[in-house]
Amino acid sequence: MYVKPAPGLMLRDPVTKQLLSAAPVEGIKTTVVPSGGLQVDDNDMYWRRRLRDGDAVRVPSTPVAAAAGNASAPAAAAPATEKTSS
Repeated sequence: MYVKPAPGLMLRDPVTKQLLSAAPVEGIKTTVVPSGGLQVDDNDMYWRRRLRDGDAVRVPSTPVAAAAGNASAPAAAAPATEKTSS
């Protein structure tokens, strides 16, 4: 699953011990989590608690990740993109 800190909150990464935030915070050194979220294990109790408490939000699967599961979709989309950009 993909997660990121809730807007306006900072969380500590349990592995790296760095502060994570959804947006840059002035005056505090944080690691900004990309809009696609941070990939974590589905059964990680730390992130499950953060989600339950509302400190983190679950990010829906990205189209890239969904397309990786369906091999025919990227092949069909690539020629259309090339024709459009020519």
